Amino acid sequence: MNNEPQLPEGASTLIDVVRVVLWVVALLGIGAIGIGVVQLGSDRFSRQQDGVGKGLATIVGGFATVFGAGLAGYILPAGSDDAHDTTAQPVDTPPVDAAPPETIAAPPSEPFDWTPVIWIAAVVAALAVLALAGYLIVRTRHRILDRKAAARTLTADFAAAHAVYNDVADRYAEYLADPYAIFTRPLLDDLKDPRTAAFITAFTDAGALRTDTCPASSERVQTFADASRAALTAWTTADQHARAIGMGVQTEDGKRAVRRIRSALDLALDNSAAAGEREAAMATVARLSDGLMTVPDRIYARAKTAIETTTRKQLTS
Repeated sequence: MNNEPQLPEGASTLIDVVRVVLWVVALLGIGAIGIGVVQLGSDRFSRQQDGVGKGLATIVGGFATVFGAGLAGYILPAGSDDAHDTTAQPVDTPPVDAAPPETIAAPPSEPFDWTPVIWIAAVVAALAVLALAGYLIVRTRHRILDRKAAARTLTADFAAAHAVYNDVADRYAEYLADPYAIFTRPLLDDLKDPRTAAFITAFTDAGALRTDTCPASSERVQTFADASRAALTAWTTADQHARAIGMGVQTEDGKRAVRRIRSALDLALDNSAAAGEREAAMATVARLSDGLMTVPDRIYARAKTAIETTTRKQLTS
């Protein structure tokens, strides 16, 4: 005789159905964990920080679903297979004259064994900790890589802006170093010309933003880059305009005077000429240019320095 409690008719089939449903729920939980991990990765690469919380919530929910389904399946009673095993045994018909069966007391129920549940909870908790640790490691690594990439980009942008500024400075310095540029682009020394004035302002503004080392702020680098490009544009405009205008419309007397000024300037800058001749030539330049054209002070200073150097050499020789 089987003294184990029997399930009501149809209950074992219902339990089997519940077990299948629990398996489906567990699979859905595993799928949720995978979706959460994918969401974390996609949100990280797309820089959408608002989706990080959703991804973590999906992972935690998936773990909770798997754990709940496993626990529910563990505490369910035996299904149809286990229940039918006890009824499949042949039952012996007791003899008619047999003594009435003795009443056997049911064995006391054993306490519920929580060990498997604890193990399952420990495994799920460990997986959750590992997943969180892996996410934090990946997130930290990506942040470090992003910072390095941003620093490289900032340095490259600063170098490009510096190159533009240096290009403008070199072109302007080349003009200032050429004493004969006053005959081809005199307007570049005329601050009354709006294009020349715009270039001087833009070049000064860019120079004020220039630093020897790359700034830590991307805004400062961008501001310097914009100022350098503005200076380049202003220089190009002023230089082309000055070349197009040149000395302007001159009379024949004016043209002859300009030719004499240029010849006198050649003599003043000739290191092989005597100091007295060079001084007289500079005086001629000043006299002929008065009222006709502007000779910048830097040219007089250059000629004076060259004459003094020649004089010292002659005295010491």
